[in-house]
Amino acid sequence: MNVPRAARLGRVWSDPGAVATLILGVLLLGFALTVKFPVVAFGFQSDEATYYSIGHSLASDWDLQFQRRDLVRVYREFPSGPEGIFLKRGRSVHLELQARPPFVAWVKGPDPRVDRLYYGKSFIYPLFAAPFIALAGTNGFLVLHALLLTACFGAVYAFVRARSSSAAALAYAVAFLFASAAPVYFVWLTPELFNLALVLLGLFFWAYKEVAPTAVPTGTWLDGWGRLLRGPWSDVIACALLGIATFSKPLNVLAAAPVLWLALLRRQWWRVALVSLAFVAATGGLFLVNGISSGDMNYQGGGADRATFYGRFPFQSPEATFGTTGIVRATDGLLTDVIFNRDALTTVLRHNVVYFLFGRHTGLVPYFFPGMLTLGLFLLAGRDRREPFQWLVLLALALASVALLIYMPFTYSGGGGPIGNRYFLGYYALFLFLVPAAITVRTAVAAALVGGLFTAQLIANPFYTSFNPATHPKYGAFRWLPIELSLVNDIPVNVTPSRAKQPLAGDPPVQAYFLDDNAYNREGEWFWVRGESRADIILRAPARPHPDGAFTSLAIDALEIEIATGAAAPVVRIDTGAERVQVAPGARSGQVVKVRMPEGFPYKAIPGQPLNRVYAISISASEGFIPLFDEGVNDRRFLGARIRIRPLYRDDRYQPPPAPPPPAR
Repeated sequence: MNVPRAARLGRVWSDPGAVATLILGVLLLGFALTVKFPVVAFGFQSDEATYYSIGHSLASDWDLQFQRRDLVRVYREFPSGPEGIFLKRGRSVHLELQARPPFVAWVKGPDPRVDRLYYGKSFIYPLFAAPFIALAGTNGFLVLHALLLTACFGAVYAFVRARSSSAAALAYAVAFLFASAAPVYFVWLTPELFNLALVLLGLFFWAYKEVAPTAVPTGTWLDGWGRLLRGPWSDVIACALLGIATFSKPLNVLAAAPVLWLALLRRQWWRVALVSLAFVAATGGLFLVNGISSGDMNYQGGGADRATFYGRFPFQSPEATFGTTGIVRATDGLLTDVIFNRDALTTVLRHNVVYFLFGRHTGLVPYFFPGMLTLGLFLLAGRDRREPFQWLVLLALALASVALLIYMPFTYSGGGGPIGNRYFLGYYALFLFLVPAAITVRTAVAAALVGGLFTAQLIANPFYTSFNPATHPKYGAFRWLPIELSLVNDIPVNVTPSRAKQPLAGDPPVQAYFLDDNAYNREGEWFWVRGESRADIILRAPARPHPDGAFTSLAIDALEIEIATGAAAPVVRIDTGAERVQVAPGARSGQVVKVRMPEGFPYKAIPGQPLNRVYAISISASEGFIPLFDEGVNDRRFLGARIRIRPLYRDDRYQPPPAPPPPAR
């Protein structure tokens, strides 16, 4: 019997997932088109200046060059300028025939033009955003994000709906995307949400056929869509999307592994060849385009020809050139001195696994709890609720996590004040494909409830969260979690100079990082701990330099802590991880205590720099007073105890002077 078209479409839109996806898309697009981004964003953060400039350059000039007009364009919306932009000197390139294999050489030379530079980041995310930027200005980035997040929501719903009820699938889609840190990146002009969407949609094209129910004809466009998702060409689309994600962020390369592994296990050799070709063509083709454009296939490489800029920018004035204004930043190879030092695969990796899962600033549990709950459900589910391909997804997820921790042991979260682990955001998509069959609404509600304890405050005000990344870890459930000592240079407190790398007592002085508002700003070598509060502090031991360029790293054996009180008589508790001490000096009194310290975390993030020992301590005061009322002075702080920390050092490790450069030939 022929069903009228209106009735057939009515059946489609009676599905709650389709209706929810439509409503979500409308709301997100409304937000993207109406928010005044330059006003509410406060300025650029992280790598936004680079992607902003690339997007507008593509939309307005149809090129990937940075010239004076691009700098002027930035200042029209952001008077602070493109803070943190990454630029590269271009190179001329041509192919040259050789008599020896491979018979063709890629020959580079200096760029003949001095009025242009090139961008030191991937162009693919701004390229996708460029059509929307041309139509909606800077808000075009958000329009792209709205479309991508809507597509992800629909894909999550469709994948879970294939083996669960519509109510459970809808609840899970909401929890998976919105009880995580992912929506915060909706307002970032960086490729994090773009990468998440590419990986999620790419794997959806591949995995849906593995769980899809028998197709029921509807007589609508959905029939063709269903045939595509169930057919072999969906794997090609998957690998093309995953190849684009890899060009955007090479760390995403392992997301494509399950597609290849499954074809290999099934001995589908033609499919192996096809998906490999699609992935290599997408990734390699984009790197080739980058090489043709700028003369360097590696947008992050270039040695001294790649730099970042703050305050002053090339073409700002005749004197402002690449060489006079930039700070060299390039990634041309492995940091072997960092990755393969004696602590890397023992102490550092062991701690990083804990931080990676449970860390206060970057952990998967607080920032991506729905994914972690999905992983637990998958491991506990019976065989009838799991599919073989899901084990390949789990293997890829595990390998990607370990590889990230080994390759970037001191920067695995992305730096720049990230919300959660932005380098891992693309791999968050893999958790979706571990969902066991017959998931329930209760499971989704549990994911939303626990995840919301951490992330609800983040996504409720994403602009504030993004530009104040050190605020949320100071409160609530985040305070229960461990502090990532391996990320001491990257944790969000570093965006507030008055709270990071503060010199205290010691010879040389120990550096302090005040992680919350329970320690007031330093007053010389002293600081006040807030009354009725606990202050969490990172201490970073220095290294003593030698005249020949060598260093001796210092470790802290113990702390000599001087305590002074005011009108209140607090009990002061000190916890160093090796010893807990409690003292009650009384009101308007003082006391000195000596507290043992643990071994300390070995921190060596930059080749050539000495190792530093890093420690986490906490100091609390049980009572407090307000000097305005108790001492008649104009000080409105709620003061508990005044603290002076003096480290007792011992020599730890000797780093020899750098080797002299080889003689010139």
